[in-house]
Amino acid sequence: MAVGSRIARQEPRKKLILLYTPYFGGGWVNDPTLGLTRPTFQEGHATFKNCEIPTCVVTYNRSKLSEADAVGFHHRDMPRRLPSGRTPRQIWFYFVLENPLNVNMNADGYAGVFNWTMSYRRDSEIYTPYGMFTPLKESSAEYFTGHELTGKDKQVAWLVSNCQANGRMEYVVELKEYINISIYGLCGDSKACPLKRRSAVCNSLLRRHKFYLAFENGNCEEYITEKYWENAIGNDIVPIVMGGADYRKLAIPNSYIDVEDFASPKHLAEYLLYLDANDTAYKEYFVWKRLYQRVAPNRACTLCKQLHNKSLLASPRVYQNMARFWSRNQCKKVEIIS
Repeated sequence: MAVGSRIARQEPRKKLILLYTPYFGGGWVNDPTLGLTRPTFQEGHATFKNCEIPTCVVTYNRSKLSEADAVGFHHRDMPRRLPSGRTPRQIWFYFVLENPLNVNMNADGYAGVFNWTMSYRRDSEIYTPYGMFTPLKESSAEYFTGHELTGKDKQVAWLVSNCQANGRMEYVVELKEYINISIYGLCGDSKACPLKRRSAVCNSLLRRHKFYLAFENGNCEEYITEKYWENAIGNDIVPIVMGGADYRKLAIPNSYIDVEDFASPKHLAEYLLYLDANDTAYKEYFVWKRLYQRVAPNRACTLCKQLHNKSLLASPRVYQNMARFWSRNQCKKVEIIS
């Protein structure tokens, strides 16, 4: 046996990721599955054990700042003063899933601070959208689950907590003149449906509806949230979308109804009432299941993979003004035509 064959292959060095800030006051949350649970990034290696590239380690211990290969900051938990002692080889990344209308930054936009962003935008170095889909390797002949029509005795649902955002309430008020809309959350029946993402109680209630208003709290580029991916698609409900993203590129083809395709809320309501009375036409919005599948946007695996991306690491980059990158100019106003 050759000497070389007896030498154990050296494993790649694990990248140390320091999550410097909390995530909404707690541990950073991952989305490894489509289930109800959302585990946090665990101290150590466990979070990455099922990743394509698993050679990363997480720490929340700020004393390891000088050892870290990457240092993460969540936009809502930014410290008043950034840490000193940064090393030239480190990647500092800014994690943000809120749209620009709901993000505040310091006066200089963290000039020259961050190397990467981690966000729902495709031009971020760490692309972590709210949801994803992939083509099936083979088309499925039996793609209906039975939930598409069974038990649906209501027309339109909307789960909402921010009643004044984006002008969407005005649209809903007019739409409600022509079709029944069940409003849950802080802006409606908060007792029937608790405002908690991935709530089993809430999901059971939503599944009784044929349509869901996936109206974003900001019509901003590429911003498609759990309103579409979880509340609607995840519950076998047809989403009615309002947002600033190009849904033709980012959403599952033929899975949604876009308010921009209708001249007014009244015209939209007329189409929804047609679908409500026509099961064959309604089921067309689920034919996508024959060709595509929804997949979990595993943040941890994406982060680790990018930290081993030699092309990214070979060309160091710095955001000279994060406020310009995350500009409110990406967002547009809602125009309601009666």
